[in-house]
Amino acid sequence: MEPEKPTTFFGLDWRIALGFAVSFVWITGGFLYLASIVGLSQFIHLPTADIGSFLEGAFAPLAFLWLVIGHFMQQKEIVANTRAIFLQEQSARRQEMHAQRDSFFKLQTLVQDQLGSIAAFHYMSLQALIGTEDEDTDALTAEQTLGASSDSAWFIRKMIALAVSNRQDQAKMHEIFFGTELRERHSDNYIKTFRKLLRAAEAVDTDNMVSEALLHGSPAGILYRIILMVQGEQLIDSLMSLSNEPGSGRSMAG
Repeated sequence: MEPEKPTTFFGLDWRIALGFAVSFVWITGGFLYLASIVGLSQFIHLPTADIGSFLEGAFAPLAFLWLVIGHFMQQKEIVANTRAIFLQEQSARRQEMHAQRDSFFKLQTLVQDQLGSIAAFHYMSLQALIGTEDEDTDALTAEQTLGASSDSAWFIRKMIALAVSNRQDQAKMHEIFFGTELRERHSDNYIKTFRKLLRAAEAVDTDNMVSEALLHGSPAGILYRIILMVQGEQLIDSLMSLSNEPGSGRSMAG
């Protein structure tokens, strides 16, 4: 909304215009008083001290009037400067927020690549468990290269698919994510890395839209929630909306 424009007369602020009008009326009245009552010739021949005292008394009200007008004009300028400073501060805050968000989205790309790499190493460590130890090594290497170059969520989605296919077997789920020291380390690293990403998102997003999208709308967030549920010994049916079993809607652990 545009600021309210001040009332003007002949291009002057109404206070200045009022001051000029009052001054003109006051001086004109004083001149007429001298001309009709005192007489200009008699006034001119008065002693200098008397003339000074008369002018001092005559112009004192005008001096006070312009002092008051100056005070209000100064107050108006202070209000305008305060508003300008406030707008500049808001603009600086918006620019800072945009800069922080730009930095976050650049960081998000790097962190998602890191999460994809963790998921890739985790998936590679599962080949013997899921019965694909004879799978072509070159094919797995090609998939890992794909995940690292163009699709950082490739192995994250493969881990999600693996979890969904074994969702009814709690022991197998625990074996997938925490069965060995290496898998447990991969799962812990994934949780810690994703939590750092969430904290960074919350710091630049007051409405939590970005953090909610990361947690509930991205493959990285879904895998994070799956790991937390497995860590808390809960089935993932409620997470993937694949079952309406009683108790499947319990909150995530951690």
